[in-house]
Amino acid sequence: MRFSARILILIALLPVSSLSATAQDTASYKFANEPLLVWQKPLPASLTGLTIAVGASPMLFEPMRRQNVLIREEVQMWRRSSFDHKPLLFDNYIQWVPLTSVIALNLFGVNSRHDGWPLLRRTVGCIIISTAITQSLKLAVDEWRPDRGSSTSFPSGHTSFAFSGAEMLRLEYGQTSPWIPAAGLFVAAVTGFMRIYNDRHWTGDVLAGAAIGIVSADLSYWLNDIIDRRIAHK
Repeated sequence: MRFSARILILIALLPVSSLSATAQDTASYKFANEPLLVWQKPLPASLTGLTIAVGASPMLFEPMRRQNVLIREEVQMWRRSSFDHKPLLFDNYIQWVPLTSVIALNLFGVNSRHDGWPLLRRTVGCIIISTAITQSLKLAVDEWRPDRGSSTSFPSGHTSFAFSGAEMLRLEYGQTSPWIPAAGLFVAAVTGFMRIYNDRHWTGDVLAGAAIGIVSADLSYWLNDIIDRRIAHK
């Protein structure tokens, strides 16, 4: 892919990150009557924007590309020495754990910010937005995977799904317990690492996927908060 095209994609992604942080600040948290705790506050746009920028930087700058390669070599050396280079494919399944936990915890009676259809709507919206962004970028960027299996490496879809679920757990259950979003982040981080371990993604792909997942959840909440307000005013 041409250098100029990659620059344009990166520039286009940054306003999306900024919009998601603004959406959280102006919409999602208006449903809570209690003071926000530290782990419930909106993530700054600078954090998600920087993560996307760092994730995309190996396609733009040679030193960052070499860093991608070095990390891959280190992980693959550890894989050969520790696991005889065997693939561990449980990341195909745990990517869904945070998202499914959003609904499962609610069904088991854990106190959440939303219930029933509003919660399901936000979850489905999160999946749709995450899928749309990641698949569009995969087609547009056309980056080869480390194992050369296909040219749909950037960004990591598995990581995007996992982190979108982790962000939903933070938004829905952060006021109930800090351990719920912490567990979601742990599973999402393991998913991202396993994509590198299985040689399916570069580190940059995983970083960008994580930020896109968070942005997707924030945008889903923003859009659904607008829908809820319109329903309430009818």
